[in-house]
Amino acid sequence: MSSFIISLDFELYWGMRDIVSLNEYKDNLLGVHIAIPKILKLFKEYEIHATWGVVGFLKYNNFDEIEIPSILPSYLNDNLSPYDYIKKMKGTTDNEILKMHFAPNLIDKISSTPYQEIATHTYSHYYIDEPEINPSAFKADIEKAIELFARDGYKIKSLILPRNHTHKKSLQILKHTEIKRYRGNPTHWTYRDGESNKGIFLRVYRLIDTYINLSGYHHSSVTKNNQLIELKSSIFLRPYSNRLKYLEPLKIKRIKDAMSSAVKENKNFHLWWHPHNFGVNLNQNLKNLEKILTHYSYLQKHYGMKSLNMQEL
Repeated sequence: MSSFIISLDFELYWGMRDIVSLNEYKDNLLGVHIAIPKILKLFKEYEIHATWGVVGFLKYNNFDEIEIPSILPSYLNDNLSPYDYIKKMKGTTDNEILKMHFAPNLIDKISSTPYQEIATHTYSHYYIDEPEINPSAFKADIEKAIELFARDGYKIKSLILPRNHTHKKSLQILKHTEIKRYRGNPTHWTYRDGESNKGIFLRVYRLIDTYINLSGYHHSSVTKNNQLIELKSSIFLRPYSNRLKYLEPLKIKRIKDAMSSAVKENKNFHLWWHPHNFGVNLNQNLKNLEKILTHYSYLQKHYGMKSLNMQEL
C-alpha cells in the first residue's frame, strides 16, 4: 500500500530567530494564525491525516511562563540558544509580539481536528547536529517537551527535528522515551544532511530541483534504526513566490509526479513545510495545496493511496 504523509514544522519565531529579525518576518509569523485554520479546513475536507511537529515554547502564553530545562544546550555559536533571548523578552505584553512566539489556542485547534497528530519539534527548537552539543541537554530538552504536553493529555509519539538534523548517536536518547519515530531525510546526497550544509551550490541545486526533477522522487519505505523508526521526507512544499510565479505549475507537477510514482512503487510519499511558509501569499499557497490534495484524492480513489500521519504509519 502506498501512503501519503504530510508533516508540518510548527515553530513560529523560535525557528527563525537566528536567521532573520522579528520585524523582517513579522507578516509571515502573524499570518500563521490565519493560515492554520484554513489549512485544517482543507485537511478536513480531503480527510488528510497529518503530523504537526510543535516547538514546546508555543504551548505557553508569554515569555514569563517559560520553564527552563535542568541542562541547557552548549552550542559553539551562543546565538543558537534561545535562553538569553527569553531573559531579554520577559515582561513583554505587546500582543503582536506574543502571537509571533506563542500559540496554545492553535495547538488545541489542531488537536481537535480529525486525524491530526501532535508531535514534537523539540522543546526549544534544539539543534541536534551542532558542534559541541551535550547529549544530556538534548535529553533534558525532549523530556521537558514531553512533560509539558502531557499536562494537557497529549502523548507525544513522533519527532520532527529542527533543520532536519539527524545525528544518529544523539537520537538513541529517544529509546528511553515514548517517541519511537522521527522524520528523516531523503537518501540523495544533496538532502541527506538536512540543513547542515548551506553551501551556495546546494542552495541553487535545491531551488532548481523544486521545479525540475534533478534528484528523483524520494519516495521511501519505513526504515528501522535499532528501536527507532525513520520516516524519510520526500519533498519540501516551497512557498509561493511572486518572483517565480510562472514556475509554480512546474513545482506542483513535480510533486504530483512524485506522488504518482510512489503509488506505482507501493512506497510512501512524505510532503512537509512550515505553517509560516503560508503566512504571506496565503491564497496562492492554499490553491497550490488544494491542487496537491485533489491529486491525492484521485490516487486514493483509483489506486488505493492512503493518507496517514507519522504515528499511524
